[in-house]
Amino acid sequence: MYDTQERYLRHYQHHMEERFPDLLLPDKPSTDSFLEQYKGQTGGMYNAMAPLREFTRYLFQLGFKDAYLIPPKQMPKLHPESPYFFSEKELAAFFRECDNYYAENPGPKARGIIMPAMFRLLYCCGLRPKEARILPCKNVHLADKYIDILQSKGPKSRRIFISDELASYLARYNYRVSPAFPERTCFFPGDVDRPYSVQTLTYNFALVWKKAFPDWVGKLPRIYDLRHHFAWATINRWAREGTDVNAMLPYLMRYMGHNCIKHTLYYFRFVPDFYPDYKRISSRLNDRLPEVPDE
Repeated sequence: MYDTQERYLRHYQHHMEERFPDLLLPDKPSTDSFLEQYKGQTGGMYNAMAPLREFTRYLFQLGFKDAYLIPPKQMPKLHPESPYFFSEKELAAFFRECDNYYAENPGPKARGIIMPAMFRLLYCCGLRPKEARILPCKNVHLADKYIDILQSKGPKSRRIFISDELASYLARYNYRVSPAFPERTCFFPGDVDRPYSVQTLTYNFALVWKKAFPDWVGKLPRIYDLRHHFAWATINRWAREGTDVNAMLPYLMRYMGHNCIKHTLYYFRFVPDFYPDYKRISSRLNDRLPEVPDE
């Protein structure tokens, strides 16, 4: 979130320096001029307006009461995008193309090794893309098969355990990428041992998807959909296995780093076997949740 706000504020700064170099405080004409480029983009308009409103509130606190504050009623209403859930054939085709493409196009500084590994970690563990991007080497414990996600979204940190297969795969990745970054601090380093930007990760995901499905029509899946898919696939597996979902749901919540059980329960509506019982589970959940240990 903070990366996004900083990026839009930098765009605003550049716009003001180029178009309104003598203006000391934000006013309505200059603000409208900056926001014009996001017209028709609900998400972009919101992301541009939100930090500008906070910036103006900060100016108010400093005593600059003449600064223009975007009225709350002008803020666009955001509607969360529906998640895309992959089929097994789609995932197999995506990762096959991912391996083939980066084998033929390794890119700068071991990108052809890094991207397939990062995509697989996102798919296997349901991490937020940012959690994978900024993951430090010191938090990855492959011998003991766990990864520490520290100070992620919200104040909570968590430990996620990984399978033997994934641990072995990441160990091979670590061996292959180390010559390019012998003293790296990022587990998935960019060109200069800094995290990849969200734009680079998004671009590479879309690039591989288009190559895997050249005849694709409509909106492309997003890299965040790998996280959605993880939750959905986990609940579907429980349905097939007859697992007690009420008992397991809090552990999925903790594994994914959700701050509220409702965020995890959200995925139940997309699982046919559970949809009829969605409201019943939701209403009874608070009385039946077991304690989840911190460790």
